Amino acid sequence: METIMETPSHNANRVPIGRHYAGTLELDLDRLLAGRLLIQGTSGAGKSATLRRIIEEAFEFMTTVIVDPEAEFGNLAAHIGATTIKGTEITAEGLGAAALRAREHRIPLHIDLSDLDPEQRIIKAAAFFAGLMSTPSDLWSNTMLVCIDEGHLLAPHLAGRAQDAETRRLGVATLTDLCSRGRKRGLATIVATQRLAKLSASVTSELLNFLVGLNVFDRDVKRAADFLGFSAKDADKLRTLAPGEFYAMGPALEASATLAKIDPTITRHTGATPQLVGSADHSAEEAESLLALDAMRTLAQPEKSRLTLKGTRALDAFLLDPAATLAITTVQALAKISPNATTCTDLSAHTGREREDIHDALDTLSAIGAIETTHRDDTRIARLSARLRQKNANVDLVALA
Repeated sequence: METIMETPSHNANRVPIGRHYAGTLELDLDRLLAGRLLIQGTSGAGKSATLRRIIEEAFEFMTTVIVDPEAEFGNLAAHIGATTIKGTEITAEGLGAAALRAREHRIPLHIDLSDLDPEQRIIKAAAFFAGLMSTPSDLWSNTMLVCIDEGHLLAPHLAGRAQDAETRRLGVATLTDLCSRGRKRGLATIVATQRLAKLSASVTSELLNFLVGLNVFDRDVKRAADFLGFSAKDADKLRTLAPGEFYAMGPALEASATLAKIDPTITRHTGATPQLVGSADHSAEEAESLLALDAMRTLAQPEKSRLTLKGTRALDAFLLDPAATLAITTVQALAKISPNATTCTDLSAHTGREREDIHDALDTLSAIGAIETTHRDDTRIARLSARLRQKNANVDLVALA
């Protein structure tokens, strides 16, 4: 009698993530490795919760890395046993090295990029992605799930300023490379973003699977509809989706765009919109005390009021101010250490002037918007205003001599 051999089921590496009209929505992790995944939906659509659901289901199949620009996945990292690395505590080169070692030893990671300025966030994420891609070929079998939230912050479609263009190119190039060449290196990438219009098209062009939720902006609706193969009429459906509802499509999901409801998560989403809370019931006196307004007021306030004038009258008022000479010296000192801040005490030591004189100079500069400073006390700090920091480039010093 002939023995019939059954073909092994392909469901071994499929995980449930939601429900649709025909039953369970599953994500095929093998095909995810080959085709990557884009999760997109406007704020409140549930994209971060969807990413969280996928990680909860998939982390036992692959070593998982969570790249977290907004510090929303700390509790999930603890749930899956991931080691948290704070971007503020390690250099870009250190992040690249950590990526390589995590791959080698199959260590799940949570990369917390919060508290970094936009430029450093891109630079450090790029270094981490480059570290993953530099893994020797004998380690490519150590498959890794790379989950990136708020991808538009790491590979923006456009630079915010001309000075940021080179950093943007770095972010786009490294994330695009991760998506395009990561398959052979055993890297399955998921990118979540609020706005398709803000995420580089170079990145989205490498993603073959889609979970598309609520969209309200015309440009996002049009691009999302193009991904899903929707007509202009069907595209309007994207404007009416409820939180947690996503159209799923791609080799790792469904053959055609299928509306599904993503299942609840085990861990609580810490980035959810807070519940509304009214103001506390304080008297006017209590409010002034809690705000420490007395400490912020200066006796020289009436004298400085003339510096609120505009144009040449403001310049005249500044030049006639007794503190103008020291104020100029102070600006020059702050320019040497820009964009860093320093204390009133350090400025006093640097200029050889009394702290009270420095306080007067800082008050004058603050009144014309030339610096950013705290209120007048023993711990007062100051730095150049954002406007002047933009004009002050190529500064290598980090402290006053």
